[in-house]
Amino acid sequence: MPLDQTAAASSSLVDDLEPLLCEGRERVTVADLVAGMTGAGGLAPIAFVLTLPALLPLPPVVSAVTALPLLFVAPQMVFGRKTLWLPRALANMTMNRRRLQAVLRRTLPWLERMERVVRPRLTGLTGPVGRVMTGLACTLLALVLVLPVPFGNVLPALTACFLTLGLARRDGLVVLLGIVLLAASGLVIGLGLHAVRLGAALF
Repeated sequence: MPLDQTAAASSSLVDDLEPLLCEGRERVTVADLVAGMTGAGGLAPIAFVLTLPALLPLPPVVSAVTALPLLFVAPQMVFGRKTLWLPRALANMTMNRRRLQAVLRRTLPWLERMERVVRPRLTGLTGPVGRVMTGLACTLLALVLVLPVPFGNVLPALTACFLTLGLARRDGLVVLLGIVLLAASGLVIGLGLHAVRLGAALF
């Protein structure tokens, strides 16, 4: 299901997300989330928005389901697609508006401060090669996010936020911060798996 992204995107992700704070239907669809999120950043702003539900304090299985759209978007970033395609079932998938708004109210002040300093720099990290590498990293992070691991989604979701924000605004420094978080995520996941193996060995 190709999503209509013909509307001109604003220069600010904050401006794009603020309408979601307005009252409306109790449930918000994935199509609602990505509406109007286009521009020079390609699919990166959409990928950024789709990481936000992963920050919701949801049960592991529900949290895994909310990460599915990101798992479809990230590979499309790798191949440089300009038009987003999602299966109709995912595009129509809904989430609770109040819970999403609670995350947005915590996220938007941080994002607004970030956007004051985010600017094009170290653009070699956000070019074609950087886009492919970021897309691959976000694909791996999305695979982690769809695993029903209790409290295992926050750091990978934050990592994806930094990577996609840097790519969307062509700020290589933010991408570098995302790479640092990616390494930290890998370390935490590795330690977690090691702890699981040790626990299994005891039994």
